[in-house]
Amino acid sequence: MTWVIIAAVVMAIMGSVFWLKPSARDARLADLRFNAIRAGLQVRQFTFKADAAKTGVRDDITATSYTLMKKASYENGGGHEDASGGELQYCVVRQPAWDDEWLPEGLSWHNKGTQGDAEKLAALLPELSDELLMLEVYERRVCMMTAEKQGSNAQHYLAFLEALLK
Repeated sequence: MTWVIIAAVVMAIMGSVFWLKPSARDARLADLRFNAIRAGLQVRQFTFKADAAKTGVRDDITATSYTLMKKASYENGGGHEDASGGELQYCVVRQPAWDDEWLPEGLSWHNKGTQGDAEKLAALLPELSDELLMLEVYERRVCMMTAEKQGSNAQHYLAFLEALLK
């Protein structure tokens, strides 16, 4: 009888420990996000509110965003980063909408950019190695949301965002 009680206690303790242990997916996402922070990206969870009346994009997008700020130049009188990022140049979402001119299959404009913006994006997307859900490009800031699929890499995210800021 004593052995049964000891076995039940050990199983209860071990079960609790394994129940609290993060899944392989959670560990992978934590590692990806930590590496992105170490690479200099700002990482946060938020919901992108789509303007359905203006663009035809119906669903809000809730995901992890990765943001890169352009460093301010001390020579030009800017000693700090402007948190606003400047004026919005364009915004792209992976949803059906009214305007998808020039964009790769599956992407739509939320705030329309130029044909050059679309061509630059189409050239950079294969290097991202992930599915782009939302991309906002400002003068001094780029923010993207991805699907964070297996094989995603923080260095690919950083290279993609840096190329868009140039």
